[in-house]
Amino acid sequence: MFQVLDTKPENRNSYMNDDLSAFPYVNGGLFADENIEISRFTEEIVNLLLNGVSKTFNWSEISPTIFGAVFESTLNPDTRCSGGMHYTSIENIHKVIDPLFLDDLKSELNKILELKVEKTRLSRLEDFRKKLSELTFLNPACGSGNFLNETYISLRSLENEALRSIYSGQKMFNLDGLIKVGIHQFYGIEINDFAVTVAKTALWIAESQMMRETEEIIEHDLDFLPLKSYANITAGNSLRLDWSEIVPCGTLSYIMGNPPFVGYSLQNKEQKSDILSIYVDEEGKPYKTAGKIDYVSGWYFKASEFMTGTDIKTSFVSTNSITQGEQVASVWKPLYDRFNIHIDFAYRTFRWDSEATLKAHVHCVIVGFSTIKNSD
Repeated sequence: MFQVLDTKPENRNSYMNDDLSAFPYVNGGLFADENIEISRFTEEIVNLLLNGVSKTFNWSEISPTIFGAVFESTLNPDTRCSGGMHYTSIENIHKVIDPLFLDDLKSELNKILELKVEKTRLSRLEDFRKKLSELTFLNPACGSGNFLNETYISLRSLENEALRSIYSGQKMFNLDGLIKVGIHQFYGIEINDFAVTVAKTALWIAESQMMRETEEIIEHDLDFLPLKSYANITAGNSLRLDWSEIVPCGTLSYIMGNPPFVGYSLQNKEQKSDILSIYVDEEGKPYKTAGKIDYVSGWYFKASEFMTGTDIKTSFVSTNSITQGEQVASVWKPLYDRFNIHIDFAYRTFRWDSEATLKAHVHCVIVGFSTIKNSD
C-alpha cells in the first residue's frame, strides 16, 4: 500500500487490486523509500487498532501537537533526561509566540476588520495576507514540531479569518494561489531523526486540517493531494550546524523554541564540547566560565550571533538556572557585550507542563530577546 501511495496513477500496474488502486497518489516523500516491517500483532492489539482507535475515532480532527506527547512517551527516561527532550504544551507554546508576534498580528487584523470603507478594508486584508505569507520561522531545536505546528495553525487561522471577511457570501471562481500561508515558511533543526519524520508528518496533517477550514469558508473543494508543500526540517546537531545554510538570515523573521534542558553538571562529553565550541570570544577561545553553564545557553549564543544586524526576534523556553545565581553573568554578559542584545519580554519562573504522561520536574522561564533598537 505504501508503494501505491508513492506511485502516480499512470505508473501503476494496470492489474492492480481495485482496493489498492483506489488510494490516491500522495507524493511529498511521505511514503518514499520505506522498507516497512509490519509487526505481528496479537488479537488484542488488532482489535484495538481496528475498533478502539479507528472505528469510533475521527482522526481527521486530531491535534497535530499530540504527536509531541506520543513521541516523548516512546523515549525511555534516561534518553529523555540525557537529551533534555521535553515537549511543549499548546499553552506554553503561546507564552512564547503570542508576545513574540501573534498578539501584534491579531491586533492588526482586528483593526483592519473594523474599517468601514469596504474597498479599503478588502485591500488592507489582502496586504495582511501577503504579510503573513512573507513571515519565516525557525525552531533550531524543533523536536516533533509542536512549535512549528501551532504557529502554522495560528497564522492560517488569521488568514482564514481574513478570507471569511473577503469572500463572505461570494462564490469563488479563481482558486489559484488562494491560500498564501504555507508550511514552506517553517524551518526546524532536530537531532533525533525519528522526531524529524514526526515533525514533517504533523505539519502535513495541520496543513490538511486548515485547508478543510478554508473550504468551509469559500464553499469550494481544494486540491490537497498530491502534496505540494515541503516541510524544511533538517536532521542534525543544531549547535554544530550553520543556521544560514538552512534558512538565510536575511529572510528569517523569528526564532523560537524549547531547546534541551541539560544542566552543566549533567552534560555528557559531546554536549560539553558543543558548548565550548559555541561560547567563544572574538579570538575563538572559549570563555572561562563556558564549562559551567546550562546546555540551553548554546542556543542563546547562536541565536544572538545569527540575529546581529537583522530585524529577527527570538524567544526560548529555558531552565530558570540561566537567570539566577552564578550563571547569569556567564550566560548573559557575552551576549550583551558581543551582540548588544536586549530582552523584549520575559516570563518569571513557572513549573514545566507538557502533554506527556511523565512530565519533566523542572522550573522554567521564557525570554524574548533581539538586537533591534528598542523603541520602548
